[in-house]
Amino acid sequence: MKISGRNADSFARDPDPNVRAVLVYGPDSGLVGERAATLARASGVDPEDPFAATALRGEDLAGSPGRLLDEAAAIPWGGGIRVVRVRGASDALAPALSALLERPPEGAFVVIEAGDLGPRSRVRRLFEDAARGAAVPCYPDDDDARARLIRETLRADGKEIEPPALEYLSRRLGGDRALARRELDKLVLYALDRDGAVTREMAAACVGDEAERALEDVAFAAAAGGVSELARAWDRVVAAGQRDVAVLRALARHLQRLHAVSVARDSGGSIERAMSSLRPPVFFKSKAAFAAQVARWTTVRVEEALDIALRAERSCKTTGTPGGLVCERTLFRIAGAARRG
Repeated sequence: MKISGRNADSFARDPDPNVRAVLVYGPDSGLVGERAATLARASGVDPEDPFAATALRGEDLAGSPGRLLDEAAAIPWGGGIRVVRVRGASDALAPALSALLERPPEGAFVVIEAGDLGPRSRVRRLFEDAARGAAVPCYPDDDDARARLIRETLRADGKEIEPPALEYLSRRLGGDRALARRELDKLVLYALDRDGAVTREMAAACVGDEAERALEDVAFAAAAGGVSELARAWDRVVAAGQRDVAVLRALARHLQRLHAVSVARDSGGSIERAMSSLRPPVFFKSKAAFAAQVARWTTVRVEEALDIALRAERSCKTTGTPGGLVCERTLFRIAGAARRG
């Protein structure tokens, strides 16, 4: 079953009950994860319940094609539906997924996450043609969709937004849905204590503008593995009094952008085209260096680096370790990983 982009969100919230396996794919990795999570929740299963839900990676199944069927056929403790979620799928899993779609277990709901699969992709065609499977596309938000996301997110907390602020955010928010939501969550928290609609000044104060160039520089230097450049950039953000969490978030944003382009590259897409779809766009003087970073990092290694950055942010908030020390160690750890290639 082929789901259109227009119907993707409604299908994710309320999937066809006859469908037992769904492929969620596209260049927007944040949106892929968001819709996959929505589908998993629609089954009624707690994704944190280890007896009813399991998560696998594509490489876990590549050498063991029968494992997916085994996981889907396992009976949950206490009965009910079993949810199996597979991340990082590719055409290498076509044989295993074909077997699943031929005889999908009635007691299972399988959600497959993949990158930007072209029309000729074996996996994509399998799900589009399956009677009990569905393929859900996830493409970066266009201007209208981004504006709708901004309005809906703010209205959910009782806030309206002025047109200049909406225009500013529509230009500023990136094409990755997960990153855009995090930025909007920050804005919601900032705006809740203020009366009236969200203004451009409020949006700029929270989401940031070119004044954050120093933060972008330190993140860029870390991902490039340039230790001396990173040391200078770190000194600048410290002298500017930037908060440790702000630095780590800038690092996470940069890694998210690298990840989006890396996923497109792995799916056979053009790196230049994927870079041009990023929002805000890569600064023209940095395009060659950014492309070099994409070549340096594999998708899996970018995901590992992003996990390190996110755990460091949690550490700054929840442990007694000095935030500056956590931040500095994290930046140079990422730089070391970049240098190792």
